[in-house]
Amino acid sequence: MHPVLFKIFNFPIHSYGFMLAISFLFGIWLSTWRAKKRGLNPEVIADVGFWVILSAIAGARLYYVFLHFEEFRGDLLSIINPFQKGMVGIGGLVMYGGFIGAIIAGVIYFRMKKVPFLPYADVMAPSIGLGIMLTRIGCFMNGCCFGAAAKGAFSVSFPMSSPAGVYQHQIHAEGLYPSQLFESAGGLAIALIILAVGCAKPFTGLQFYLAGILYTVLRFMVDFSRHYEFNEKLGPLSHNQVVCIVLFIIFAGLVLREVLFKEETAAAAPAAGREATSGDGSTSTKTASPD
Repeated sequence: MHPVLFKIFNFPIHSYGFMLAISFLFGIWLSTWRAKKRGLNPEVIADVGFWVILSAIAGARLYYVFLHFEEFRGDLLSIINPFQKGMVGIGGLVMYGGFIGAIIAGVIYFRMKKVPFLPYADVMAPSIGLGIMLTRIGCFMNGCCFGAAAKGAFSVSFPMSSPAGVYQHQIHAEGLYPSQLFESAGGLAIALIILAVGCAKPFTGLQFYLAGILYTVLRFMVDFSRHYEFNEKLGPLSHNQVVCIVLFIIFAGLVLREVLFKEETAAAAPAAGREATSGDGSTSTKTASPD
């Protein structure tokens, strides 16, 4: 494990923060490149990217605070204080909170600017998968977001210098599931699938909806290998798995609505054409135009 990658004038550069920054920068670059190829304004990506980054971090932090509020009782300033225990940074982020925060920020931004949301959401969709891939590598290097006890080929022994190592030592386990790497590999698969779907020129919004669907499925499955405290579970499921179910229904419903609406529009077009024909069999020059 390498919680600290390197130092700049004795200032530590942490692996998780570094990979998080790389994921944002690479995601904006990829989205800008895809926007240019599709005739969209690349400057919009840079503008919305700033707010998405801030909202993703804020959402990830707020989600963590919501789930672990007992840690902050009596010291609410520590929720936002980046200087704690002789270190710089805010520890305690939940990726799902960042995902939700980024979507909310994007929707609000595009509504305020009166710019169509879905075309730009589509070009940014692969960056969601790449962001998962890169940030989870940072989690693995940091030794956080670790899995439950495991044996054999699918287990990793973590050093005591990491949170995962401390937990492994406490339960006297041979190793832990590398849940971070499971999700990282899944993030790469999501990005590749969306890029492949994008080559087929699907209906507007499908790539974004697909990113949401695939991420919920990935996170739901990976969470079976994750370690969670008792108060982080709702019955047999983790809190994240419950959110996965809700978001899956929402994104799948959006896809279904689009498919059904498209079919209804296609079915209405021939009927409109028949109505334009007069009773004696002559055809009117007026044609129906779709809205």
